Amino acid sequence: MGLFGFKKKEESSDLPPLQFPELPTSVPSFEPQGSFGGDAERIKNAVSMPLPSLGPSSVDSFGGEKPLFVKVEKYRDVVETLKKLKARLNDADSVLSKLGQLREEEDRELAAWQNDLERIRGQLLDIDKKLFE
Repeated sequence: MGLFGFKKKEESSDLPPLQFPELPTSVPSFEPQGSFGGDAERIKNAVSMPLPSLGPSSVDSFGGEKPLFVKVEKYRDVVETLKKLKARLNDADSVLSKLGQLREEEDRELAAWQNDLERIRGQLLDIDKKLFE
């Protein structure tokens, strides 16, 4: 007896083996008939036409203007998202400004160190000349 109980006995099924139908060896080809000629030309013309520009209001098929309706909740969501984007843009601008200030300060420090090194190098050369004259 195992820890988890008795093992289930496998049941044998008396089903016949699966038989699949044979697939055709050649694939039929499709060639357009002559009756599609006019339709194909109309499709080409429709595809090549420029798309109408979408402005604040769109025009319906009768030539009149169709009003654009937006749900108030969606409008509020868009306004809130724009506020968040503006805040993040301002944050990014302030970070870039601080980075620019840090870079300028770093450049000033590096220039000061370079000047100090040149001054020390000159003093060492003077000492070297005085010792070996």
